[in-house]
Amino acid sequence: MTHDEAIEDKILSLINETREFFIVAYNKKSHQLLLSIKRLEYIRAWKRIKQIQAEDIIIHAIVININKGGLIVRIEGLKSFIPNSHITAQEKKIIKIHQIIECKLLVADERKNQLICSNKCALLAKFTDRFKIGNIVNGEITKIKKYGLFITIYGIPALLHISEIGYKHIDNINKKFALGNKIQVKIIHIDTKQGRLSVSTRDI
Repeated sequence: MTHDEAIEDKILSLINETREFFIVAYNKKSHQLLLSIKRLEYIRAWKRIKQIQAEDIIIHAIVININKGGLIVRIEGLKSFIPNSHITAQEKKIIKIHQIIECKLLVADERKNQLICSNKCALLAKFTDRFKIGNIVNGEITKIKKYGLFITIYGIPALLHISEIGYKHIDNINKKFALGNKIQVKIIHIDTKQGRLSVSTRDI
């Protein structure tokens, strides 16, 4: 069967079927309407997106592409982007095309047709019992900077600022800590918008 024949068969199968359309234009001379199914689906998709945004719920999105910047996923039939900075370390290692990934909406701009999501924010929302201010947790040191340590806790990045490392002045942070070391910290701030934590080793 040729491509044209396949299209014709599909059209014939829709004869006598009742469905809704979006009116794109009307020709007064010929009294004909220009209709669109895709436009109607697009409008309905954005209505559902706005509802999801208002309820601030976790979304199960399908990964349709992976690039250097992050993941392209499909939500309610619309394409959305998850930046690398909003993907947990665990997901980065195992993610594949057609896989389902949990995320939350960060940006939903219908005018620009722009959707941006966060896997990290979904994880923070899903495991609220783990991520509470005052909780003492274990993490792994992944970066060492002059101003502090970057630690991964259950896949979520956390900053241990040098001012929160005990009460004594630290001359050389590189001599005191090493990459890959495990460290016990206390959660002191949760950034639900960026999917990040701030932690301290004081009073543990």
